Amino acid sequence: MNNYTIFGSKTVDIVIEMGLGACIAEWESLARELGKNHGVLVYERAGINHSDKSDEERTPTNIAEELKRLIDEIPHDEKIAIIGHSQGGMYASEFCGIYPEIVKGLILLDPLSIEDNRFKMELTARELKKSGTDKSKNFIILEILARLGLKGVVKKVMSQAPPFYYAGFSEEQKEDILNSLVNITHLNTCREEYRLAHDDEALRNMVSKDKYPDIPIILVTHSSEEAIQENMEFGRNSRSFAVRIEQLWQEIMKVYLDYSERAIWMQAKKSTHYIHLTEPELIIESVNNLCSQ
Repeated sequence: MNNYTIFGSKTVDIVIEMGLGACIAEWESLARELGKNHGVLVYERAGINHSDKSDEERTPTNIAEELKRLIDEIPHDEKIAIIGHSQGGMYASEFCGIYPEIVKGLILLDPLSIEDNRFKMELTARELKKSGTDKSKNFIILEILARLGLKGVVKKVMSQAPPFYYAGFSEEQKEDILNSLVNITHLNTCREEYRLAHDDEALRNMVSKDKYPDIPIILVTHSSEEAIQENMEFGRNSRSFAVRIEQLWQEIMKVYLDYSERAIWMQAKKSTHYIHLTEPELIIESVNNLCSQ
């Protein structure tokens, strides 16, 4: 059973598909704001945080189909808007590709795309490690530390990392997010989601852009200058290398502009990857634009 919360109206017209390993607590502030005029469904995917595991592989297509089953159980509008962040953007995109008849439009925030493997193909192993774009080892390290009984250490370190780096949370929200990061089932699920979001066969089974429905798409990507500065500061990389990574990242995300003739692009002015925490007004503006069409 999925853990979910509906903010605002009990009749859902907006669904939020969160990023890799994200919990409802991370999105609660924005969901409450959107809930003043909408019914907003925020849910934790199977195996994530408080949600039960699924026997299905964690492929983008399976995850999209599981979301459809959840929506079918909940009162919702005839047409709904989907917001997808980061890896959740890939799942949201696949959902819209499979079920366009119930989709009002798609809002993508710094989304993972089917071209993300370009990082591995175009960078050397050393460059890939320096770039910080490969998340595959992060959850392995967290799981090892948790199994060694170092949960307190994990929580202390991670409380200074994203998403905490970008926003303030209540003590209850903070504890819920930190507890997920020492939850073995949660960490295993994150690893599998990440692996299968980069698996060639799983990607081939997704709805291709030449068969994609002509739905409104709003693509919001992070500020290039902010991302470059962050890469230089935290990755200790040269500006030329950070610029190269940023150019590739933007190219990879902009593949979604080819999915629909009704796709448009917006770029955040002061945000890196956690746009919903640092510039929530952009998401609210995007929702208003989509719903006014």
